[in-house]
This record gives sequence, structure tokens and C-alpha cells, in this order.
Amino acid sequence: MKEIIGTVPLFSELDEIELAAISTLVSSKHVGKNSIVVQEGESGDAMAIILSGAVKVSQYASDGREVVLCLLEKGDFFGEMALLDTEPRSATVTTMEESELGFIRRKDFARLMLEMPRLTSKLLAEITHRLRRTNLVLAHISTMDVSHRLYAYLNDYCEQYGRLRPDGRIEIKLPTHQLVADQLSTSRETISRAISALTKDGVIIPLAGRGRVKVDVAALDQRIEDF
Repeated sequence: MKEIIGTVPLFSELDEIELAAISTLVSSKHVGKNSIVVQEGESGDAMAIILSGAVKVSQYASDGREVVLCLLEKGDFFGEMALLDTEPRSATVTTMEESELGFIRRKDFARLMLEMPRLTSKLLAEITHRLRRTNLVLAHISTMDVSHRLYAYLNDYCEQYGRLRPDGRIEIKLPTHQLVADQLSTSRETISRAISALTKDGVIIPLAGRGRVKVDVAALDQRIEDF
């Protein structure tokens, strides 16, 4: 477990002794695809680290419509807000594939934050980064058309989860068109047309494997700058 915990960015600045201490407090659980891990409005007493797999974080509008806030993958974490303010869960978290999750209870995490200042600093930095990203997404939704929202989204996704290829392009596993649409406040059909246009222009090149593509980030940047 210590080796896996050491690959999580939240714990990247900790030493071997600290990682060993954390690993003894993590309870791992295998969760099937499309399972609700956290329910909006419920009380929470643990945060979770994604050891493998992926989840979506969403809220539901008054009309029952799902609004996807973000997607999280291996190395990301969620549920920390309920540990910091003891308020009910602010969103629902659902697995998008079979996942392995590591849970840390509130009382254990509170002790870790007191004993490990670097962990506290890293957590605050990550929360701040997420808030900035949320503000940026809201700004994009209010000021950009759908195509440019998609360009900005793909750019951010490549930065977070992409792998640099020898040709300079970034390889990612593209979320389903519906998931992208849910995050950008538009329809699946609109996203499908926009992605098809990017593929036709060579900005996105499909690869072997479901959803795997390589992206010309420089071309995306240029399109965003031209907006």
C-alpha cells in the first residue's frame, strides 16, 4: 500500500516514514462500475483516494437533471470538504469503471494534518487549484461558444491526465461525448459534431483502444487565442 500511496500527488512531498504511517490508515475497497460511492446530502466521515479507475462528481438540479462537475482519475481524491467543515456531502460521486478506492477516516486525517504540515499545505493548494478551475469553467460557459468551451476543456484535460507522445501530441482517454456534454452544459449531439470537426482537421487523431486519442494541444491553444 505504501508504494501506491506514494504515487498519489497529494502525498508526493512526504517522506518514507510519513507514507508508511498513512498507508496503515488507508482502508481499500473494490467498487464496481456505476456504483454510487458518495451521495449528495449525506453526512461524511471519510475522504477517498482513487487508487485505480475513475469517477464522476455531479449534482442534480431541481428538475432531476444531472450536472457533471468534473471527472477524477487515478491519483485524485474526493470527499475532503466534508472532513474539513463537517457539512453534508456537497455532490454525488459515481464510479465510471471498476475502481479501487482508499478511504481515510475524519479523525485519522485530522491527526495527519496536525502531524504533517506539508500534507496540509498540499491539500490547501489542491483545493485552491480546484476552485480556480471551477471559476474558469464557469467563465468559459458564460463567455464562450460551445466549440471554444470544448477546446479549453480538452486543453485542461490533456494537462491533467495526458501522456506526451514522441510526436509532441498528448495522448488521453477521451470521456464519452455525453460526459463531456454534461460538463459543458450542452448536448451530446453538439459535442459529437465539434469533436468530429476537430478529428477532420487533424487536431484529434483516434488511436487503438476505445476512446483513446492523441491531441494537438498547440492547435487547441491557437484556436483558444483566436477567440
